[in-house]
Amino acid sequence: MIGLSGVAVLALAANFLVEQRVRVEQTEITRIEPPAALPVAPVIPAVPAAAPAAERTSVVSSDVLTGAIERFGRAVAARVENHNDSADLEQSQSARDLSRHLGTYLADVGALTVKLDLKAVADHVKAYQAHGTLLIQSADDRRAALTAYATSFESLNARVKHSLDGAWTILGRVVARQSLLRLSQDLDTLRTNSVTLAAKKATDPDALTALAGSEDTFANTLASNEKSLRRSQGDPWFEAMQGDFVKLLQARKSVLQISEELRGQSEVFAADGSSLFKMIPAKVEGRPRVHASRVADRAAAAPPPVSAAASPAAATPAPVSHTQSFTETKPEDTHHHWLAWISAITIAALIYLCVGTVLSVVRPIRGLLEATTRIAGGDHQVRVERGGIKELDVLAQAFNSMAEELGKAKAVVQEYQLNLETKVIERTQQLQELAERDPLTGLPNRRQLFGLLNSAIDQARQRGHLVAVFFLDIDNFKYINDSLGHAFGDRVLVSLSNRLVEASRSFGFAARLGGDEFTVVFEDAGTEAEIRTAGLQVVREFQQPLAVDGRDIIVSVSVGASIYPDHEQDAEALLQAADAALFRAKKLGRSQLSVFTPDLLETAAANFTTEQGLRRAIERGEFELLFQPELCVETMETCLVEALIRWRLPDGTLASPGQFLAVAEESGLIIQISEWVLRSAIEAAAQWHHGAWPEARVAINVSPRQLFDNQFVERLRGLLDHYRLPARCIEIELTESVLQTGPTTVEALRRLREQGIAIALDDFGTGYSSLASLEQLPLNRIKLDRSLIAGLGTDSRSAAMTRAIIAMCQDLGLEITAEGVERAEQFNALLGHRSMYLQGYLLCPPVSRDELLPAMARASALARELLLLSQPAPRALDLTAFAADVPAAASARERSL
Repeated sequence: MIGLSGVAVLALAANFLVEQRVRVEQTEITRIEPPAALPVAPVIPAVPAAAPAAERTSVVSSDVLTGAIERFGRAVAARVENHNDSADLEQSQSARDLSRHLGTYLADVGALTVKLDLKAVADHVKAYQAHGTLLIQSADDRRAALTAYATSFESLNARVKHSLDGAWTILGRVVARQSLLRLSQDLDTLRTNSVTLAAKKATDPDALTALAGSEDTFANTLASNEKSLRRSQGDPWFEAMQGDFVKLLQARKSVLQISEELRGQSEVFAADGSSLFKMIPAKVEGRPRVHASRVADRAAAAPPPVSAAASPAAATPAPVSHTQSFTETKPEDTHHHWLAWISAITIAALIYLCVGTVLSVVRPIRGLLEATTRIAGGDHQVRVERGGIKELDVLAQAFNSMAEELGKAKAVVQEYQLNLETKVIERTQQLQELAERDPLTGLPNRRQLFGLLNSAIDQARQRGHLVAVFFLDIDNFKYINDSLGHAFGDRVLVSLSNRLVEASRSFGFAARLGGDEFTVVFEDAGTEAEIRTAGLQVVREFQQPLAVDGRDIIVSVSVGASIYPDHEQDAEALLQAADAALFRAKKLGRSQLSVFTPDLLETAAANFTTEQGLRRAIERGEFELLFQPELCVETMETCLVEALIRWRLPDGTLASPGQFLAVAEESGLIIQISEWVLRSAIEAAAQWHHGAWPEARVAINVSPRQLFDNQFVERLRGLLDHYRLPARCIEIELTESVLQTGPTTVEALRRLREQGIAIALDDFGTGYSSLASLEQLPLNRIKLDRSLIAGLGTDSRSAAMTRAIIAMCQDLGLEITAEGVERAEQFNALLGHRSMYLQGYLLCPPVSRDELLPAMARASALARELLLLSQPAPRALDLTAFAADVPAAASARERSL
């Protein structure tokens, strides 16, 4: 600025000096007068002529056009990114504005004489617009392909989820469901890997390889389970799955193909924009184009030249003196001479100052731009050299401070990123462990089990060996949880899993399926005998107590076994077969090993059908109560009736308890059924008590599971109060398995006895019968099992055992009921015992509530007739009147609930 000011002062001073010199010379000229005799020609003022059109220049700016091009490019990018109303409106408006500004620009520049190919500019802009339209269409096609992919995927997923929700279970365990679970897991993996398709480029080779692998896995799972899926889900379901999967693959290929095209079109569109900006100059300078008609008009409007005839002075030529000529020319030449030198010096000084100024600005700016590029590339060590004008020096100092701060920030970010990556790796390892290991026991879970089992099957197939799957279940583990708590039960499971690992270490591995269910796999067996030996070894391992929290806990396991390739060919089917074998092992009793046979699946299917029917029966009220009298031997009168449940099947027949109670017990439906029996029996007893039978007493069978409920006693008391029924009118019947449930149930029985409710022990003499039950339980009655009564009159050993049990119970002050009295010999053998009651088809079959009172009278009459026949002088007995009540065959015998 100081230099420029100096140049300006120099120019002014020079002009002032020249002006003074000119004035002095003009003063000298005016002192010389012309001769008086000479006429002076009139001076015609000179009219300054306008500059010709060809000498003027005009400037056309390209800012409006380039701004419209930039706006169009941004609108196309926004429209490619999002398809919505605002993006559509902006793109169409920017296209119209670009066309309009292009037309204006071409018209303005076309009016100048410039060397610019306007046609090439127009064609390039139109091509740029066409490429933008093509880019938008490709983006819309990609969205449509992604939508088709998502639709096909959701159709597959919804069909699998719907089938899983409706998958049936047998005895609380999954049957024919593992293939659906595998499909669901494969779809979850496919969903995770398909995220790469939603990316704009979708070119990550690893991600695309993982996606293709997920698709192959799903296709293999679907194909390998085709037979079981068609059987369980139906042919239309499977064909729909195949069709949707084919659509999914086609949609994925379309997405990748369009993404590749879209990437190429984006590059072409960006290149077009860059070349277009290079083609269009920032401004266009040129002379306006002048047509021939306009030149002629300006010539006609110019003043005419003055001729010699028209001038008065032209007739007489004026003599010119030498002195006048000298004084007129010399000042003009001197003026131009000084002015030329001063202008040249001024221009040179200006050029020097301008070049120096530009260099002092450009060099620092260029250094700043270069440093900015390097720092944007990650080089935070770059620094700008200081110098130049003061403002740029301050800017360089600020830039260096910023670079230093960015370097520190980058170091902090790198340290944070390193810590974050470490945590991600640790969490990934934890998640992998959780995905493949049971969190409680540390054993392989169901997911890892299938992987290990499939690997063992593949190796056995190559070597020609056998693979065995042992399905284990802890006997009565629910009692441990209910009596000692779930936390203690978890520690029992941990101790049990440790023993399983030790027991299976020599031949295979153990895994936990869930709850109290475990699996042991015999990986490389030579013969079936080796497999049975290993299974028995696992059973025997649990004959020794487990040490849990300083306590010795005795648990037993039931084991079901299946063998590859004798029984099934894949892991899912082997596990299902072992589960079916386990069910039979539990029916055989505790600590049993059962090997799969084909009929077990039929039994499991039948049990499933029974379970589903029971659920419908509970909802529809298809159960009925029958009542069977128990006659006192001393009075031959009915003092007690037992409530017996029957199931009215859809065909109208009645199913006995033996046909469905075992399934109800296993599935847990026994609780709901027993609650219904309890309420219905109390209601019937109240009707008789308040009506024709005031001394009514009803024996009701109760499941041991009901006694686990702390509210059972209060609920029973509430029912008695509701129906205004005395406690003496109710007798609770239990089996000896109640002893296995622990002190909780025994305490509940004591509370019932305190309420005045009688307690009877059913099926005494079989199963787990022991003298401990007579000592520990607060009993009023013992019911002898029909297996003891069956031998009376034919087997002396059975008779001796029955007499001994009766005598022992009489000494303990207990009443005795003999079940299954069906022959006169049995009736005669039981006469003469005090506190003895008889129950059986010989006296009266189970009857409905309305038929009970007449049936009681007939039973008493028949008992007296039989008593008379048992005397030394027998007489003929006509049983025709009772033929309708007594079944003719032993196959009609019923077990009570």
